[in-house]
Amino acid sequence: MITFILAATLIVLATLAWLVWPLVFTRNTFSYARHAQNIHFAKERLAELEEQLKNASISATDYEALKLEIETTLAQDIDLANAKQDEGSALPKRPNKAAITALCVFLPLGAAAIYTYVGTPEAFKQTQITSDSPTASAEQVSQMVASLEQRLTDSPNDIEGWALLSRTYLALGQFSKAKSSLLTQIELGDRSAETYATLADASALAANGNMAGEPIEYAKKALSINPRNRQALWLSGLAAAQIGDTASAKTHWDILLDVLADQPQQQAELRDIIAEVLGQQALPAQATEKEKENTQESVTAPKGITVNVSIAPQMAAALSPNDALFIIAKAVNGPPAPLAVKRLTVNDLPITVTLSDQDAMLPQFNISSFENIALSARVSKSGQPIAKPGDIQSNEVEVSNTHADTVELKLSELVK
Repeated sequence: MITFILAATLIVLATLAWLVWPLVFTRNTFSYARHAQNIHFAKERLAELEEQLKNASISATDYEALKLEIETTLAQDIDLANAKQDEGSALPKRPNKAAITALCVFLPLGAAAIYTYVGTPEAFKQTQITSDSPTASAEQVSQMVASLEQRLTDSPNDIEGWALLSRTYLALGQFSKAKSSLLTQIELGDRSAETYATLADASALAANGNMAGEPIEYAKKALSINPRNRQALWLSGLAAAQIGDTASAKTHWDILLDVLADQPQQQAELRDIIAEVLGQQALPAQATEKEKENTQESVTAPKGITVNVSIAPQMAAALSPNDALFIIAKAVNGPPAPLAVKRLTVNDLPITVTLSDQDAMLPQFNISSFENIALSARVSKSGQPIAKPGDIQSNEVEVSNTHADTVELKLSELVK
């Protein structure tokens, strides 16, 4: 937005300079007109003399004398006019101050008025709303939103305005209002996959992350329009994971991994999330059957690390039996992706599990490949693998990959 403002300002200034320049430096045309008139008269007089010479009305001697007189007189007139101009006796150069003032005032105001009418001035407000600027008070934000709402009351068929309002509501966490705005967009004809996917997201957020019902139906609608829509693929996989259909979840997310083939960083992050959500079932889509067999049936794999997970008494009341429990093993000095993950529920606590190479997410990255392993456990209130405020986690314990004793992990820390 700053770039736009600078560019618009430079364009206005350049236009003003181009228009005002001839008004400030008005050319004095008085002397040019006088010179042209004298030259014209001299040419006419010379033409008459030549005609008289042809008709023998005057002699050649008289013709030369009169011609010299005309040329001398013309030269004297031009010199005299130039001298008077130098002395300031010619018409003075007076800038048109009224025209200059009008241009400098009304051109910028006119440009601003036209932009207000045909442009998108709310973009300035949207920038302020979403920038997390400490100078924007709640009252200011409310005024900005109210202004946009009033605009749509006056122009209810403005699809772009509804799109801007829905994004604003999402940024403010007003998910139900965002959902309503998106439905209005669709009624006005914006039936793109992106709009339906955003509607699915807003509906799920309004339902505290539950994808059942309307959210999954909107996600399916988005995929029917564009089967490779990123947001719809992610939400469809999440909906399947929430009901325990890991096969469908993996199918959707494998397609999403393929869509992200040209963005390796996002692809890697998605693999981490899939690994945490689906546990050992999340082998990559490109893994061969032989690799899966080697992962699951390796006879040389070490026994692994035994972990006992329990919950601190003071945290028990904050948990529900169906809350998701993740037990994670990562390399201390290695890839950020988990080496092994087990997904259980709070109802299983306390529990003792063993994490080994058979639980490896990728065949080439397993517990025995790294000397030091970091172990942790976390209860996710939202069912999402990413830690959020309100989740409860254990301390992280680092051990060697040959550690024989049971590692104790106690869920005692509240994520803030």
